[in-house]
Amino acid sequence: MKSSRPHIGLIGIDAWLGGAIYTQNLIKALCRLPDDERPRLTLFCRRDTDLFPEVTPLVDKVVLFDSMLGRAFGNTKLAGRVQRIDYAASSFFLGDSTPALGRAAKRENVDALFPVPDPYTRLTPNPIAWIPDLQHSAYPQFFSPLQRKVRDKRFSTLLNDPSRHVVFSSQCALDHAISVYGQPRSKTYILHFATVPQPSWFIDPAPVVAKYALETPYFIVCNQFWIHKDHPTVFRGIAKLKQQGLKVNIVCTGPTKDPRQPEYFDKVKAEINQLGVESQVKILGVIPRTDQISLMRASAAVLQPSNFEGWSTVIEDARLLGKPVIASDFPVHLEQDVPGSSYFRMGDADAFAVAIKKFMERKQEPSTWTPATHDKRILDFARTFLNICNQAYPLPQPAMVQV
Repeated sequence: MKSSRPHIGLIGIDAWLGGAIYTQNLIKALCRLPDDERPRLTLFCRRDTDLFPEVTPLVDKVVLFDSMLGRAFGNTKLAGRVQRIDYAASSFFLGDSTPALGRAAKRENVDALFPVPDPYTRLTPNPIAWIPDLQHSAYPQFFSPLQRKVRDKRFSTLLNDPSRHVVFSSQCALDHAISVYGQPRSKTYILHFATVPQPSWFIDPAPVVAKYALETPYFIVCNQFWIHKDHPTVFRGIAKLKQQGLKVNIVCTGPTKDPRQPEYFDKVKAEINQLGVESQVKILGVIPRTDQISLMRASAAVLQPSNFEGWSTVIEDARLLGKPVIASDFPVHLEQDVPGSSYFRMGDADAFAVAIKKFMERKQEPSTWTPATHDKRILDFARTFLNICNQAYPLPQPAMVQV
């Protein structure tokens, strides 16, 4: 007999760190719901659960899946290339890009499966797609012609199919999709995610600051070193402030390799030295998430210079922590609208320097953040997601709570 609790399948996003954090936040948010609203959760992971240690104990079941080629080459240098070949062959011959996932989800009898990344889902039950952003359209120079063609085909097929359900992370992303592909025929939804904290995030951050030997006060940038994240605007800005006699320390966390532009990080480091601010910039790379949060809490403010986001995890982290944000004026950052934020023109080092100087000169008002305020945001995130699932594929009762 089928349970009266909705059974939601969640796919562990393992292609990039932000995607893994998205998966974790969604699971943790759903687990915050009262017992009479909480769905049954199955986490589907390709090959292993290494990226999801915080949430595997929270779900009802973990299911590992992989193709025969994936099992054979998954831990080799050929893994990425083999996965792309596998994806293309499965899509063409079977009509499903990840048949192993589709079969696993069918065996588990899920009521909805999210996020399914493409339209090739012949074997996959109750898929809900996710388009976080259209970066390939905004910055085509960062993608090969083949990558752009594949994404355009995938997204346009999803959006032009009336039977499809597609989630966007922001109104900005949906508007962008409409400008590129026209008015969707699919059913579209907007899901603003929220950061869900761990209790360990609220320990005294001072030992973590000491662990990394950081000079205080400092501002923090928590982005991977990819070109569109635009770290150079920050470094050029603090160089301008140095010329005015103002020393500003910057701490950076996040991966330092851009697979699309492998030489990029070396160019950034060279520019830091040319600007003469190497003593003011501390690049930590990938550090434990708890350490990253502690360093954000101890910072003067969180910086988000990025020129493109679907919905910024960094800004949501800052919202949770009650930290002020100084961000570029990219429309998604404005849509997120964290209290106490200030903005500067994208890519403009002079404007960034002015924003930092104004921040340092003004009296900082106490944060209005409270745990109760953020708890409501987390529950709204979970309930909105379940309502999307319910609109796509009517779920077993209890009825979804409207938000």
